[in-house]
Amino acid sequence: MVVDATGPAHSRMRNPTAGHVGSIGRKLPVELRVKVGALSSDFAENHEVEFIIVNLSKEDLTIPVSPNPGDLEPADPKVSYRLKFMRLYLTTGDAQQAALQGGAELYGNDSSPDSLVSLRPGQSLDVRARVRIPSTSAPSQSDLRFIAHLVLDDQDLQTVDGQTSEDTQEIGSATSRIYSLQDLFNGTD
Repeated sequence: MVVDATGPAHSRMRNPTAGHVGSIGRKLPVELRVKVGALSSDFAENHEVEFIIVNLSKEDLTIPVSPNPGDLEPADPKVSYRLKFMRLYLTTGDAQQAALQGGAELYGNDSSPDSLVSLRPGQSLDVRARVRIPSTSAPSQSDLRFIAHLVLDDQDLQTVDGQTSEDTQEIGSATSRIYSLQDLFNGTD
């Protein structure tokens, strides 16, 4: 199964301006890999990246697959709703704290069943996204190291008196192995 998150998304009508985020530090039972495709024609350093998620659990794992959060938002702003939210991104740097521009944000909820997919044990999902990766021609960039990240959250959203807030609780996260710049472009796993 492949999800294309490279194109424009239907944004939310009501973006949260306040909220709470909780994290439990739980590691998801998934293997996360990444491959970089050919250069994009948009920018010299903007690349199509494929994030590959494999369910290593003995149970099904439900993840969101819609890049369009606006399609999941209720028409009535007074109606509270819940989303499953997944972020996929790459980091670089000695402490792996420098997130590269781009990646994918995917959403889903139970009232839109096509926005969620259940990965059976051993089943994989490929997510295509665009990420700005440093130029491969710069000699100083040849020793860079990259790690892919996946964060899966539950979000409760509500609008009161015109103010939208969210309560986000992390379900879990996963990281890939360390990739060199050469590994990324050669598809080395």
